[in-house]
Amino acid sequence: MPLSMRRVIDFLGELGSRWGLPADACRIHGYLYLVARPMTAAELRTALAVDETVLAPALAWLADYRLIERVRGEAWRTGTDPWELVMRALDERRRREIVPALTLLRESHDAALAEGTRPAAAQIGKLLALAEDVAAIETQARRLSPRTLRRMVGLGGAAARLMGRALGGGERR
Repeated sequence: MPLSMRRVIDFLGELGSRWGLPADACRIHGYLYLVARPMTAAELRTALAVDETVLAPALAWLADYRLIERVRGEAWRTGTDPWELVMRALDERRRREIVPALTLLRESHDAALAEGTRPAAAQIGKLLALAEDVAAIETQARRLSPRTLRRMVGLGGAAARLMGRALGGGERR
């Protein structure tokens, strides 16, 4: 495997684990993305030098998160549009994490109020407000077309780079 690919694949594995995702799944997904064609489990095992005990659960996780799909019986593939992949991953994370978090925080806030633990209720209320804000932003972003979202993020990135050059890269205090 070319060094350039290995570096990106290893980076994705490390990045995924920092975000609480399975590193092996992120590496396999990264490889499928970079080769941009369907590959069998045997091909993946050989290319990435992993055994079945690593590969099978990683493929299952990726399929469960709808990041890969089975084609032609034994082959797996992923999309080639990184924006589509990010949106698909965010949809799954919302479904699995944000919705349950909102439910738990709302119930806990109500329970803390009923129990008379006002300081805890206030702190839970702050967490709930943050989670509701994140959910609202994510919901509105999903309403945009992929093209519009790409443009908005691209413009935001360009503006941030311009500000960085004009104001320096210092941290906000």
